[in-house]
Amino acid sequence: MSQNYSAENIEVLEGVEAIRRNPGMYIGSTGSHGLVHLIYEAFANSVDEAVAGYGTCITLSLDLHTGWVTVEDEGRGIPFELKEHKGQMLPAATIIVSTIHAGGKFDNSKQTSAYASSGGLHGVGTTAINAFAEVLELDSWRNGQHFRQTFKHGEPQPHKLEKCDKAKHGTRFRWKADLKLFDTGSHYDLELLVSRIKPAAYLNPGLKIILSLHQEGEDSPKVQEFYSQNGLGGYVTDLLKELEGAEARALFPQPILIEGEREGVQVSAALLISAESYQTTIHSYANSIRTRDGGTHESGFKAALTRVVNDQSANGISPSAGTATKSKVATKSKAKNGKTPSKSQPISFKPEVIQQGLYVTIAIKLARPQFQSQTKDRLSSAEVEGITRSVIGQGLADWFSANPKQGNAWLKRIEASQKAREEALHYEELARAAARDKGGLLIDKAISDKFVRCASKSPAESEILIVEGDSAGGSAVQGRDAKTQAILKLRGKPLNVAGAKLSTIVSNQEILTLLNVLGTGFGSSFDLTKLAFHKIIIMSDADVDGLHIQCLLLTFFHEMLPELIRQGHIYIAQPPLYKVTYKKQDIWLLDDAAKDLWLRQHRDGIGLAFKRFKGLGEMNPRELRETTLDPTKRTLLRVTIEEADLASKLVHQLMESKDAGVRREFLEQFGGGWLAPTMPTTASKAKSSAETATIGKAKNSAEAARNSPEPTNLKKESSTLVQATLSQPTQPSTAAKVPTTSGKPSAEAATVGKAKNSPEPTNLKKEPSTLVQPTQPTTTSKAKTSPEPTNLATASDKAKSAKGVA
Repeated sequence: MSQNYSAENIEVLEGVEAIRRNPGMYIGSTGSHGLVHLIYEAFANSVDEAVAGYGTCITLSLDLHTGWVTVEDEGRGIPFELKEHKGQMLPAATIIVSTIHAGGKFDNSKQTSAYASSGGLHGVGTTAINAFAEVLELDSWRNGQHFRQTFKHGEPQPHKLEKCDKAKHGTRFRWKADLKLFDTGSHYDLELLVSRIKPAAYLNPGLKIILSLHQEGEDSPKVQEFYSQNGLGGYVTDLLKELEGAEARALFPQPILIEGEREGVQVSAALLISAESYQTTIHSYANSIRTRDGGTHESGFKAALTRVVNDQSANGISPSAGTATKSKVATKSKAKNGKTPSKSQPISFKPEVIQQGLYVTIAIKLARPQFQSQTKDRLSSAEVEGITRSVIGQGLADWFSANPKQGNAWLKRIEASQKAREEALHYEELARAAARDKGGLLIDKAISDKFVRCASKSPAESEILIVEGDSAGGSAVQGRDAKTQAILKLRGKPLNVAGAKLSTIVSNQEILTLLNVLGTGFGSSFDLTKLAFHKIIIMSDADVDGLHIQCLLLTFFHEMLPELIRQGHIYIAQPPLYKVTYKKQDIWLLDDAAKDLWLRQHRDGIGLAFKRFKGLGEMNPRELRETTLDPTKRTLLRVTIEEADLASKLVHQLMESKDAGVRREFLEQFGGGWLAPTMPTTASKAKSSAETATIGKAKNSAEAARNSPEPTNLKKESSTLVQATLSQPTQPSTAAKVPTTSGKPSAEAATVGKAKNSPEPTNLKKEPSTLVQPTQPTTTSKAKTSPEPTNLATASDKAKSAKGVA
């Protein structure tokens, strides 16, 4: 330790140097987030001007090629009159940009203050821009004068003052960040930038925000405009629209809007409840600044929400017209003796349950907000909590009174959520207790032989293959890579969880085994970090039962563990249906279509014996590994949440139908091969990955694209896999036309060249292993008369996306 500690070691940091030495204190980081934060500091000042009533348009320009950033508003312009500072007479604008804690927002409570409320408080924002800029150009127009000054590495250069049109007013900051002061690789995160500026349009209805982005390699910039007249109501409506499928549907169409003011603090909020989603999304703001870590305004909102909802449950909802009526949720049903209890039995809902499915925006405006740091991520103003609780509480109570029918629907949803949560916690505790009784083993000894572990303890490199029964499971166990591949052998068909009670689901041995093997838990205890296998692969036979098992498993994942699908952990194996030996080489054919195509291309192969694999159990371990288990040669399909959603809906529809012929016809039509012979049109092509093909999202149709016909060389094994997309007119069809699309195949499926509208003969190279995937145009047959309803036919076609081709 140095002994030379004296007055000579004491430094006083001021101005831009103080900011450069402590970047975390002022801009959060010296990475990409810090670069965006500088833009937001200038933008927030412009928003403050608009909130004060000066200006209706803010323009941001970002040139990624040159690195220049521009923020311009129509406000009053930064004052540039001379002001004494440290014995010098300097333009006020110079002092503001080069000195910490210089600004006009320190006491907004004064009658003479320039701002009633503002996001800028500490006089640091513009100085921070100057501190981290290689060059900063400041322009200010006010009172018929144009002030212009340049700063280089924080140092002010001589300023210029010129006359201008008296109608011109506003401020423009233009700078180029000094990247030497930032981390290597730092860049402008455009998604983060948009997320910071777009909400200002909702928070300030009538304010137009123009964002111009000029990216490298583009001739001209792309311009986006953000503008809203609907305010916070439009904000939560758009948040809900960002969801997918049924989760995007609101429980009731109009948002709950609340506004009020107490003690000079303005409180505004908008709430919208999703009919299906159970996530909670709360965006809170203080003086137009996003408080990402919440704070006292969020605490006040949550407290009011919990109190009012439980009051409504206990006391009933009083309509705005007519006599009061007890909430159906609040009143207990008749006792076993048939008599109604004399007193209603209120249900006390837990805060986290009440908040499920909520999409909320809270915005407050006040004179002197207190934040925990210059980055303003959390509001700490103590008085705000009580004020927010009062305003929100009164607003929610008024809404329940005016909307008794919708209020009851919301309470019923909350009640169902709490009941499901309590059941889940109960059965999770039973599972943990059973685990403790078995010395930590989560699998009953009676079924332990159905699960074969792999040696690796790394989830990232481990995968579990779910197979049908002992026959296929035995070959899979022998053909697998014991280091990274675990096997779970099913006992018959899994439980159909669609519509099943939670108690039934978690008491099912197959489901319990699968949950325990995966390790994530479910419901409120779900933890993705505990997932034991990053690849979960469904392997089923190419028959009716195989398709049924596949749909049931997809429904299970969709209903119980949807996050595994969203994160891309669920796959479907695509093994071949046929094998033929041609010129001493094994040719693997994916399905009947591939077989027909191969025969047309190889006339001398007519008459050869084709072996058809009725099930995976008919393959020996070597064959199964070569075609289905080896990551370097197999084809996998990664399942998307949209496809699982369609499979789940199909299971609901088919199982609920009273006509067994409907189910039988669907299974006969689409269960005869590994995959459905024709697929619905998709709006986007399937993306490829190193090992899998992911079916892309489609908005207006159930996507499941067959892959583009591209053969590829694989490793040197003496076999060839031929895959084709052909229709089978002889099979029954419920739709007159089913168009086809093509997407890119996976790297496992491997690719070479593309086939056009008609299949050109594919030249199989003499490498020992080649994959061929030519695509033919779909031939459709006339729809056969079927008892299947029209909407069910559509669902059937859509459900095939769950079995798309990689």
